[in-house]
Amino acid sequence: MRQRLINNRRTVLTLAVVFLGAVLLFNAFLKRADAVKQTQTQSQARRDPDNDGAAPTQYPRVNPKDPELGKKYEYTRSDLEMLASRLPSIRVDGMIEDDWSVCEAYELQNPVYGESGASASFRAFCDNEKLYLCIEVKDTTRQLTGEAPTRCDSVEVYLNEDGEKPERYHAGDSHYIFMRNGEIEERSGADARLIDHVVTETDDGYLIELSIFWSLSPEDRSDTFGLDIRINDSQTPGTRDYIIQWSDTSMMTHENLTKVGTMTIR
Repeated sequence: MRQRLINNRRTVLTLAVVFLGAVLLFNAFLKRADAVKQTQTQSQARRDPDNDGAAPTQYPRVNPKDPELGKKYEYTRSDLEMLASRLPSIRVDGMIEDDWSVCEAYELQNPVYGESGASASFRAFCDNEKLYLCIEVKDTTRQLTGEAPTRCDSVEVYLNEDGEKPERYHAGDSHYIFMRNGEIEERSGADARLIDHVVTETDDGYLIELSIFWSLSPEDRSDTFGLDIRINDSQTPGTRDYIIQWSDTSMMTHENLTKVGTMTIR
């Protein structure tokens, strides 16, 4: 009788251990399923369809290697004023300073959409704090209104700071739209607080001079970075009639940076 009680206790204990193990495994499975679902949801949320003006997903400007870097690179107006006093003779004022003449001019020679329209070139300069761009657009059909920024005269700038040219935007990537009327729109990864820009009308088009603060620390950038520039030419109100771009001709640069151009810091 005593032996039977001992055996029964062992059986109950064994069943309890098996049951507890099953519960733990089931909980682990649920947690794993939730993590996978969350990852898929975040991945889907980061897709920015080019739907001519839809509000994009904004990405945190945080270096994945050190989340605290995002806090270090939050610029305030006082920061901008302090750093401006340390810049070279190039100023974002709509004037072409002599320093720009020593920078190579790159012509945009890749038509992406339409038969004919605007032409453009740009010059680039950078230091440890900023990237400077001077973009000259020849476009005599001045259109300033449209339902979306890409359906009026505008310039799009795509920046990949670490030079990795990823299939999806990540930290250090940004997409800005500068409209001919002086307005700016933030797209994927963009932060207008890092931007200073001036739009000036010229005899045969317009000029955009701008600077962008690097969002990554110097340690997380390389000697090369990805860059692309697109010109949207509206010849009739509310219509994008012609597109020309420096590097990528896929019309997918808004979500895929694999075909942007390469700039080397010298």
